[in-house]
Amino acid sequence: MRRRISVVFSMVLAFGMSSLAPPASASHGPDQHSQNMKHLSNVPRSSVATQSDLAFVGKRAFAGNYNGFRILDVSDPNNPVVVRDVWCPGPQDDISVWGDAIVLSVDSVRLANPDRAGANASDCDSIAAAGAQVLDPDGWEGVRIFSLSQILSMTPDPDGFVRPVAPAAAIYTDCGSHTHTGVPHGGHVDAYIASYPLRSGPGCGPGNPQGEDPLHRKISIVRVNPSDPASSSFLKEVPIDVPTWNLLPPPDFNPMQGCHDIQVHLGLDQAAAACSSVGQVWDISDPENPDTLSPLWEVDEPAVQFYHSGLFSQDRSTVVFGDEIISGNCNDGTGSGQLWFHDRSTGALQSSFQIPRDQGGAYCSAHLFNNIPTDAGDFLVASWYTGGVTVVDFNDRSDPSEIGYYDIPGNNVWSAYWYNGFIYGNDISRGFDIYLLSDPARAGARKVGGMNPQTQ
Repeated sequence: MRRRISVVFSMVLAFGMSSLAPPASASHGPDQHSQNMKHLSNVPRSSVATQSDLAFVGKRAFAGNYNGFRILDVSDPNNPVVVRDVWCPGPQDDISVWGDAIVLSVDSVRLANPDRAGANASDCDSIAAAGAQVLDPDGWEGVRIFSLSQILSMTPDPDGFVRPVAPAAAIYTDCGSHTHTGVPHGGHVDAYIASYPLRSGPGCGPGNPQGEDPLHRKISIVRVNPSDPASSSFLKEVPIDVPTWNLLPPPDFNPMQGCHDIQVHLGLDQAAAACSSVGQVWDISDPENPDTLSPLWEVDEPAVQFYHSGLFSQDRSTVVFGDEIISGNCNDGTGSGQLWFHDRSTGALQSSFQIPRDQGGAYCSAHLFNNIPTDAGDFLVASWYTGGVTVVDFNDRSDPSEIGYYDIPGNNVWSAYWYNGFIYGNDISRGFDIYLLSDPARAGARKVGGMNPQTQ
């Protein structure tokens, strides 16, 4: 039986979907920031495409966007340099890097380019399906896997892009891949694919030609080979048990049972699964067979509109879930769009956090976040769309507080993470930013050789 831990909040829900159609940037006054935060640099986006998630290896940052991804040299945080700009459209292009393998999530149906003989729907010059084309049985969505060494060996064209690029592997998954999370073990990486049928596809949603469950009710697992990306392959599907989420109106959107984001902690052998309607914690001690049907616990807070992301605290005692607002904005009185802190052992609610700065009605919501890796306490960095970048002290679980922030006029921050002494952000429309936090919260923060934020 599902265990629900909840408290009562008054709330008003309306319809919309920021994660599917990113909100327009909004200007809401002069540049705001705490005294302990400094903006070091910005690399503007190279196309009008939405900028998405980030990954890191050594002195390189990998920045996804709806037209592909960029590799940036961040050796000098005051002057980051684009090393390669890869053109390969496929929203969201959420990204992770494992050895020579670059993994990107594609969550929109692609069709083979009709102007090129022998073309495949997974190619980088494929075209986006529209209207009834999304149900074309030859359509493709899933994960593309590139060879890092191949990308670095290629010469950019006169426009600055690397193209055409052939993925080393392209693996179809039902409902595509909205996000993915890598679990390394046994010399390979099992990527948990989170996806959902808000929009239909060849194996997705009502009326799909493959006859798949229209509510989805599963994750997929793709096996990634870090030393030989071309040999990566589909592994299996795993059923999940979550309530139906249907806060978006038909006919444009479908009801679903699916997960948005899965955060794993390798030391705990657990996953915090943000599954739209609920947050769950899974046992993943057998990585190929995560126990998705018997969660250790589940939460469904009345004020949460959409369980979007998860995180395990640095001290391992707390699980944080982020709520992405479907409609409204932060500080609108509904209690939505916050971070929610739960006891890792029981799921009991500890508290929630909302940035204290009014955004004047602009879209503003918790999105992506990670820990500052220090023994000095529990601190996290989070992106907050038009609310900018925030640093949260949650050592007092009953009263988390903002201890630093940077909020640039017109910003719309999709992802923000701490990595090796700096905060890196990918802004939907501004591009790539680097910030410096000067605060005791960073005392003793450890450096690592690389980071895929959804894998702790």
